[in-house]
Amino acid sequence: MLVTKKLVNVSDNEKFILQAANSNTFINRQELLNEMVCELGNVNSNTGYALFGKRRIGKTSALKEVQRRVFRNKNIIVIYFSVWDLIEFTLTEFCKKLSAKIIDAYGPTLGLKFKAKELIQTPIAMLKKILDERELKIVYNNLELFILSKKDIDENSLIENTFYLGENLAKKTNTKCVLMLDEFPSVIDLKANNNKIGGSILKKIRSIFENWQRTSLVLAGSTRSTMNLAVLSSASPFYRQLIVKEVNAFEYKYTKQLLLRVLDIPEAGIKEIHKFTAGIPFYINFIGKCLERVSKISLETIKETENKFLQEEGNILFTEEFNSLSSKERLIIISIAKGSHTPKEIADAMENKISNINRFLKYLIDKGHIFKEDSKYFIEDAVFERWLRGKEI
Repeated sequence: MLVTKKLVNVSDNEKFILQAANSNTFINRQELLNEMVCELGNVNSNTGYALFGKRRIGKTSALKEVQRRVFRNKNIIVIYFSVWDLIEFTLTEFCKKLSAKIIDAYGPTLGLKFKAKELIQTPIAMLKKILDERELKIVYNNLELFILSKKDIDENSLIENTFYLGENLAKKTNTKCVLMLDEFPSVIDLKANNNKIGGSILKKIRSIFENWQRTSLVLAGSTRSTMNLAVLSSASPFYRQLIVKEVNAFEYKYTKQLLLRVLDIPEAGIKEIHKFTAGIPFYINFIGKCLERVSKISLETIKETENKFLQEEGNILFTEEFNSLSSKERLIIISIAKGSHTPKEIADAMENKISNINRFLKYLIDKGHIFKEDSKYFIEDAVFERWLRGKEI
């Protein structure tokens, strides 16, 4: 049996991780990273990017690594914010949290002694005493808006104050602002007065974006259909306004590099893991982390680890995702996972229990679970597909 020895000794913080990769654990994407760092690190450029790719493919890792590298330039302030960090999913919460991120990022440059969260909770009457209005009027006005009761907040003013904040602070401090918004298309689902805002917020942000001179925008999203609404299609507000990059799964050589950094593992085992994970970095790291506890790694122990992962960790990762689907969507996606790829094959597998299958297929595409290719439908996530095969129709 051919065994390939691990390449180097690694410290604990360089072993397999399940969160976004850091500078010590980053593998691949060098061409993408170098290009983004070069462009975003140029204080005279406000060119931005749009990244898209499957869930768990490494978009967040790429964004945070770019953030880390660009932050070396003291004249550039980088703000990372994920729309999925919201709880209430309202426009007010979105603007409030994003503004707080921007203010905190500029805090050292502005000489702020307080975090934005503390300032937001401060009575308006005291803000003037805490902040120098001449220098920090932009911050003061933004904080004042959020201290007002929700019913007094004008939606247009809310969005304008938030998305001009970084630009205005950049002008005030003679810096450049890089605004990174992860899972950006989800802003479509934000609510105001209990109603979804829809595409109107995208158009509003786009109109503000046109006036920026010192801000670069970086958007990222997991689902191609929702990224189409925001960036990729000719009808989207940000079409051809940003450099679009797709973040793909690892090639085999990068799966091998990641595994060999820590493990002594057979070549056949590396190929098995690459096939099982479809090159998705999150799953490679997860299987690798499980194998760290195995005294002697063989093809057999790797397959055992993969099966255990599906039975235990897979249930934790995928059950909520699966249960969030409607009963008909669940039946259809199980049918696809078990080998039915056309509407007729799906209907036959379910013995015609569901009418309007095409409508539910579109829903599953919109949610990022499946994709269509040559009139056939396939599961986006190969590991999720394996897990689904254990479900009954």
